[in-house]
Amino acid sequence: MIDETLPDVVQQFLRAGHKLERIVLHENGVWRHEGLDFENPRIIDLFFKSVGQTEGGTWILEVGPFTYPIAVERTGFFVTGFSFESGQIILSDHTEELLDASTLVYEPEGKLFCRVKSGAFEARFLKDAYYKLAQRVEEGPDGLYVEWLGQPHPIGQN
Repeated sequence: MIDETLPDVVQQFLRAGHKLERIVLHENGVWRHEGLDFENPRIIDLFFKSVGQTEGGTWILEVGPFTYPIAVERTGFFVTGFSFESGQIILSDHTEELLDASTLVYEPEGKLFCRVKSGAFEARFLKDAYYKLAQRVEEGPDGLYVEWLGQPHPIGQN
């Protein structure tokens, strides 16, 4: 089924039976094309800045006037850094926002997520940001928590 909220030119291309080359954003933040990892840091940076989602839910790259559907394994956004002092997180698309620490969720195998973009999307902490935050995680009687902006915040677990 073709997402009706994709640009008309993309819908027409797909309806004509043409196939798109597969670009995938892996759950660990690695971009792949037809199974091979992108290596050029400028392209990777451009893709992170260009990722979005249509109203119909299709993940896309929007580069200039072009829209290209992509596959996203888990989330299109990643936490790349943050400041304990300001509470701001830096996302893979180079935007910054205040972390809502109440949305932190830990999953097995060292995966940490939060909600971003006014709660609309999930973002995964990449390795450096994950380890930096992990240094401040404590275990209390009710589970894991982190002190964020002077307040303890429990970390949910899946």
